[in-house]
Parts: sequence; C-alpha cells; structure tokens
Amino acid sequence: MNYLFDTNHASKILEGNKTLSLKIGAFKNSGSRFFISMSILGELFFAVYASKRKEKNLQQLKLFLEDVILLDYDIKAAEEFGKIQAEQKAKGKPIPSIDAQIAAVARIHSVTVLTTDQHFNLVDGLNIDNWL
Repeated sequence: MNYLFDTNHASKILEGNKTLSLKIGAFKNSGSRFFISMSILGELFFAVYASKRKEKNLQQLKLFLEDVILLDYDIKAAEEFGKIQAEQKAKGKPIPSIDAQIAAVARIHSVTVLTTDQHFNLVDGLNIDNWL
C-alpha cells in the first residue's frame, strides 16, 4: 500500500516521533511507499522558516525529503482539485483549499492520506488513515 503524509503526520516525523517512525519503517519493509505533495512541502517549508531553529529544522526537512517521494501538483491534480471543490460545494461541506489540493493529489495517485484532519472523510473516493 502507498501513503501520502499530510502535514500533521510529516511534522510528527520531523519532531522525532519514534512510534510513528517505527511503524513507517515496518511498512516500508513490507513494500509500502511514502509520498508528500508539493502543497505539503510548502507547509513544511513555512514551518521551518517560521521557527526559531531554522537551520536545524531545514536540515531535518532535507533529510526527510531524501526518504519520501515528492508528487507534483500538475494540471491533472489541478483539474481534480476543481472537481473536489465542486463536489464539496454541492454537498454544502467545503474543505480548506490546501486540503482539497492534497486530496486531489491523493485521489489521482490512488494513495491513502495519513492525516488527523477529519474533513478528509468528506471527500468521496479518498482513502484515509490516522497513525497518530
């Protein structure tokens, strides 16, 4: 199975959450792959540059990036984003734009989103899980 980290899971890895890191390691050993999207990368860079320990956090982020696969936010993802936002509007249950971008990338690549955010449950055709 393949997984896309939401920012809350990626942040916990960067903070050194051992339980999460061990679980990821076990899943990698069984063939799972782990991804982040450009939207998530932007949020992680924001966290780095808004922190008091920029250099240390930037170094940790760069190491993290060596261990995940980066998924582009391309035309296909932008179209899927538009579909998701329209679907959510029709349901009367909008979600934040950044999360719709993450959901779009996950849906087109058929990966499970690892997140603590409950509003991802509102998006049809999206697999989610919470490892925190």
